[in-house]
Amino acid sequence: MRTKEEYYESTLFNRKIAGDQELTKCPCPRKLCEWIGKCKECVAIHRYHKDHIPVCLQPLLNDNLKALALVGELIAVEKEGTSDEYRLYVRERDKNHE
Repeated sequence: MRTKEEYYESTLFNRKIAGDQELTKCPCPRKLCEWIGKCKECVAIHRYHKDHIPVCLQPLLNDNLKALALVGELIAVEKEGTSDEYRLYVRERDKNHE
């Protein structure tokens, strides 16, 4: 178990990471997503729906799941993403309702 001092040093390091704009920049590859750059809202929506995790976090989890699936001699298949066509449709509909 870590000491209070080790925890404190870890907290200081995490504050430094959280203050680094390069590390906290939204990494989502879905450039047409309505919530790109709004990570707090994005995570809240995904938590609410309990459907899947945000795209930016999927590689982190998928690598571990694929390794685990291999142990059980299973195959991990990635879910199909939402196409940009759908995102553009939402924007068009929004324009019509303004």
